[in-house]
Amino acid sequence: MLHPDTSLHRRTCLTGLGAAAVGVLSASRALAAPEPHSQAELQARGLPTQGVEVTLPPLADNSNAIPLQFTLQAPAGKQLLGFEIIAPENPNRVILRLKLGQAPTRFKFSTRIRLAMTQEVWVIAHLNDGSSLGRATHTVVTATACFDET
Repeated sequence: MLHPDTSLHRRTCLTGLGAAAVGVLSASRALAAPEPHSQAELQARGLPTQGVEVTLPPLADNSNAIPLQFTLQAPAGKQLLGFEIIAPENPNRVILRLKLGQAPTRFKFSTRIRLAMTQEVWVIAHLNDGSSLGRATHTVVTATACFDET
């Protein structure tokens, strides 16, 4: 014999199954998404490169102190809020994240960075309208003679 509240249990069960299905689909999408600041994720952003000039040596024999210079130029009517230097193959991908206090339209920066291996180094500029500019520059890191005791 059926109880009068059987349909309520059935609805509750179907609602729970629907919620579980949505959770599984969301989890699979999250697993398929590229990691933050990975090479694939940075390339997928499709950042415009206009206004970002990066100078990085194409060949570096010492991975501990590679000179990096860049110039950022905001498009007309926009200002720079900050920038990031990202090395996707490093254990800590974000080398530097800096917010600029006065929001200039042009900014020049020079430093030395440490890289774990041969890779593309990204410079991403953030603008006051929420958009970003970015450019990747490839450098080859070679091992020094110290490793083979010569």
